[in-house]
Amino acid sequence: MNSRLRWLALFALPLVAALWMTTAPASAAAQAAKSTQRHSVHPARAALPHISSRQLHGIMRAAPPSLVAPGRGGSKARDPIDLQVLVISADGNETDFPAIEAFLGQLGVPFNTLIATQTPLTSGMLWDGAFHGYYSGIILATGNLTYFNSATQQWQSAFNDAQWQTLWQYEALFGIRQVTSYTDPVGYPDTYGLQLVTNQDTTTAPLQASLTAAGQSIYSYLNPTSPVTFRNAWVYLATIQDTANTTPLLQTANGYTIASIHSYPDGRQNLAVTAANNPYLTHSMLLSYGVINWLTKGLFLGERHVQLDTTVDDLFIDDNLWNPPTLSDLCCIYRITGSDLQALLNWQSRVQSSSPSTAGVRVEWAFNGQGSEPGQYNPDTLTPAVPASQSQFNFINHTYRHANLDNLSYGQTTRELTSNDNVASQMGFTNYWKDTFVQPDISGLSNPDFQQAAYDFGIRYMISDTSQAGWNNPSPNAGFYSCSRLSTPSFCSSSPGILIIPRHPTNLFYNLATPDQWVSEYNCYYGPQGTCANGAWRFWNHNLSYSEILDVESNFMLSYLLRWDIDPIMFHQTNVAAYDGVHSLYSDLIDALLAKYNSVYSLPIVDHPEHQLGADMAQRMAYNASGVTASLVPCQSLTVTTVNPAVIPITGVSSGPAGTTVEVYGGQSIAYLNLAAGQSVTVPVGC
Repeated sequence: MNSRLRWLALFALPLVAALWMTTAPASAAAQAAKSTQRHSVHPARAALPHISSRQLHGIMRAAPPSLVAPGRGGSKARDPIDLQVLVISADGNETDFPAIEAFLGQLGVPFNTLIATQTPLTSGMLWDGAFHGYYSGIILATGNLTYFNSATQQWQSAFNDAQWQTLWQYEALFGIRQVTSYTDPVGYPDTYGLQLVTNQDTTTAPLQASLTAAGQSIYSYLNPTSPVTFRNAWVYLATIQDTANTTPLLQTANGYTIASIHSYPDGRQNLAVTAANNPYLTHSMLLSYGVINWLTKGLFLGERHVQLDTTVDDLFIDDNLWNPPTLSDLCCIYRITGSDLQALLNWQSRVQSSSPSTAGVRVEWAFNGQGSEPGQYNPDTLTPAVPASQSQFNFINHTYRHANLDNLSYGQTTRELTSNDNVASQMGFTNYWKDTFVQPDISGLSNPDFQQAAYDFGIRYMISDTSQAGWNNPSPNAGFYSCSRLSTPSFCSSSPGILIIPRHPTNLFYNLATPDQWVSEYNCYYGPQGTCANGAWRFWNHNLSYSEILDVESNFMLSYLLRWDIDPIMFHQTNVAAYDGVHSLYSDLIDALLAKYNSVYSLPIVDHPEHQLGADMAQRMAYNASGVTASLVPCQSLTVTTVNPAVIPITGVSSGPAGTTVEVYGGQSIAYLNLAAGQSVTVPVGC
């Protein structure tokens, strides 16, 4: 069978440094690239300069506001409040501001933002003055809302005394919790029960903190035996000043508190984190859910699951194979054998039985039936091995002969899909869905003939490449409908089209089967003397070893899990070759990923096939467009109303009307309310 060349240079992307965990090259080529959007948004380390309490008090020209009188606290605690969060930033430039928005957005929690230097806070923004509160939680980007006033050339708080009083009064009246995301406990407007001692730049000196007993309750999904490592962030180091009212959640070995909850006489509570955050820092990702869950008292619109779906392309056919001496893949091809498949199955069984968190891990194959024809390969130990083990894997149509779809006609497309579908029937694939598709070379996205043929065939889900401009997720866990990009096909008059699921490529390139090959090609692109792509992507100051490559690439993938990202991840059949009879590049990389995951998280990994991912993504997109609002009467009921039809996920609710699905994940109930356009539903809630 003729091998198919994959022209790497045609899909080259700019090199970008990863800004979380470790710095790494973010792209290589088509099907081997990292998403530039994912790793280049915000600086990994940036911090407000330390401002002393004396400086701030001098700027504000006033003493800190007094606490709300204890007698008034909680008088509205059983009145209705809207189930949404208010995020307050001084000027929108804090490192934590985009992190807060990102984590709320990933969960699907409705929120509004207030830029305090642009819009002064008034009580009318928080409640109606009678009995209706507008927010169920408040997050401050920093503890003191400090910003640099260019007019006065001074650092100051964006809130004056009256505004702090307004905020605190609302929180006390309605029993609303507050989070200060990046807290320098300098004294104004509050120390949050802490005494500042010093600070630390963790770029070159990482800092570790362990969960206290209280911290294990708030961050119940974290592995309690592993410390949280702070790296590439500024951290203010403080001790507990008010031991009667301040509870440490994260503490260093020498007694510094990095996260804590402070309780006030009027019933207010604040969770303070003294480390800087951004969306891609590991400690930020680890702590984000606990912070939001605590803020909302475990009841919020939205949900999260740790998802991993690895799709391995080109089952039954061969791929080019990298040749280290020539630094090319023009000489050789490789097609996995029955022994390779058995080694993969053995590995998968071991992973499933090794930990409750990985029991659901399952490989998904994108297959090309032409390679299973008699006489295509001789000897062929793979083809008979696939039906024997097919129940242990998932399968996706990848066309019969790996045809590029950019210029295929309607009839040619139909033949490709139908022929491959027939192979699925002949093989007896039980975990196969006709409506799901992976395009060879991620092609056909601009071909109306292909789109029409695929739709008529029954395809409802296909993929794009997150590393290609315009094809990344427009928002967390959302994709695109084909008719929003290509309105020519006739089905677009009555349907949004085929849902396009963004898929993550990796730097485990399609033409690699052994550690030596990966080291060679990786350093050819990213090493200091690399000649691939004419040296355009040289990045590292030394050639990386195999273990270093595994470390870097598993870090990338870990961030997907910790951000509750449901996008599938792309590999190729060559990657699962058992280079020593037992291990493959794929299994080594996933083993490295799962080891890191299990060291920090204890939640079960959900491994949905692409068919279910498509349904999940469509549901999330409908939720985003639903215009949903929710009004909570604490300890009594929650009324949910939509403008457009959608399934509404609500974490912390365990019942609903007929048609409601309820699951328990991470010890919390999640109810999925199926609402029609303009419908309101009221469900009971506890305290």
